[in-house]
Amino acid sequence: MRSLVTGASGFAGAYLVKELAAAGHEVIATDVVEPSAVPGGVVHRGCDLLDGGAVRALVADVRPDYIFHLAAQSSAARSFEEPRPTLETNVFGTLNVLESVRSLPYACPGAKTRSGKVRVLSVGSSEEYGRRPRGAMPLGEGSPIEPVSPYAVSKAAQTMLALQYERSFEIDVVATRSFGHTGPGQPVRFVLPSFARQCAEIRAGKREPVVNVGNLEVVRDYLDVRDVVRAYRLIAEEASEPGVYNVCSGKGIGLRDALDFFVRACGVPVRIVEDPSLARPADIPVLVGDNTRLRLSCGWKQEHSTEAMLGGLFEYWERLAREK
Repeated sequence: MRSLVTGASGFAGAYLVKELAAAGHEVIATDVVEPSAVPGGVVHRGCDLLDGGAVRALVADVRPDYIFHLAAQSSAARSFEEPRPTLETNVFGTLNVLESVRSLPYACPGAKTRSGKVRVLSVGSSEEYGRRPRGAMPLGEGSPIEPVSPYAVSKAAQTMLALQYERSFEIDVVATRSFGHTGPGQPVRFVLPSFARQCAEIRAGKREPVVNVGNLEVVRDYLDVRDVVRAYRLIAEEASEPGVYNVCSGKGIGLRDALDFFVRACGVPVRIVEDPSLARPADIPVLVGDNTRLRLSCGWKQEHSTEAMLGGLFEYWERLAREK
């Protein structure tokens, strides 16, 4: 099995490359950014997904069995400041991937049945669902989408575009709506690593006992990134039907509760300071998903608990703080 991973130098992409290699895939990792390191046996190919000709040439040369399309501008908060690059990267980058597959001689058998020779996994976001009432939780794949950020709009468009290519051109496409996930290596512009780093540095005596936060009243569904990338592999390998698959735990955790976990791990009294600059212009109070389709269709199950996920994240930042 030969797999092409876009966004392979990103947070989840790097974990996915390791997951696929360990499962016996021949992995070609691509990104506009040169990775600091790749696992043994993995080949890196540089490519800007906004260059349609370069994408077509790469896909034609690699001739993959699977394309895992993770490349994206992945921050909802950043998208309010950079809406145009967010839309260009997430929508037109996806379009170029899909067009490159459509140009393969074996990918689209016209009016015939699915070829099975190349499958595209398009990674979307739970942010597509937008604001839903608490009573609607957990959200299934058929829940309405009401995006409230440029990032969410871009991901909704990406998912719709991917599924349109499946319907119109019989390309074998499956899509995810991935809920929150975290783990060592996630950038601190995301909320959980930000909390963990601040508390770890306080514990190590490298920071004053003050934690800066945004809105703590939101509830999110989080998975360990290792459970997420295993879900991506299983969806690509096992899902028998096209369409959308939620990747989520099915349980919500309040950001205040997550912060309390890190403060306890810190072991010293801290002062919590709300920073208005960390608030989004529009936020979603609660997002919790239903993972029934993923579990039943692909045999996936969560292997890392919320406590283990948060504990591993704190230990990672504590180790970095000690090494400073």
